[in-house]
Amino acid sequence: MSKPGLSSALLQAKEELGSIHRSRDGERVEAVVAILLWDEPGRGLQTLLVQRAEREGDPWSGQIGLPGGRIKQDVESPRVALHREVEEEVGIKLEEVGVELGRLSVGHPMRRIEMRVQPWVFGLSVKPKVSIGSEIASSFWVNLTELPSMMKMSEVTIRNEPRSVESFVVEGKIVWGFTYRVLTELIPILKSRPKR
Repeated sequence: MSKPGLSSALLQAKEELGSIHRSRDGERVEAVVAILLWDEPGRGLQTLLVQRAEREGDPWSGQIGLPGGRIKQDVESPRVALHREVEEEVGIKLEEVGVELGRLSVGHPMRRIEMRVQPWVFGLSVKPKVSIGSEIASSFWVNLTELPSMMKMSEVTIRNEPRSVESFVVEGKIVWGFTYRVLTELIPILKSRPKR
């Protein structure tokens, strides 16, 4: 049963995500990320992106991404890991403000192609206060309907090699790789909602 307070756009997104099966229950994954959707009155669906802190040895140091992280294998389920990671990284208790809308396809980050990551989509019944943890440098909300107009080719460095990659450039920040793939999978699903 949905928590009260979800907007009609979020309820429709839940319906659409429930009708597609992009990953299987019980599929083994090593990490999880959360796409947190807030329906901003008068602006439409927003999602929270984070900029990871600069840290030695972290393959995603300084990159723009989604809240989430590794699962403690044999200790916690992917769902438990997701709730823990979101609270640690951005201070949001999903059980209090979030409703699980569905999952997207399991994917592999470019910098760790052996790692399987499960993206989960959550609708937020209220816009939560974000309180960033030590692994996060900053966070910001981005309007999903505006993202396609921000699509550009960007230069990044992968394994010490310069590469030109598809990306979104949001306020000068480059959103590429796994996060770009997840968002480009989600946007058409949200657009395919039937108009009521």
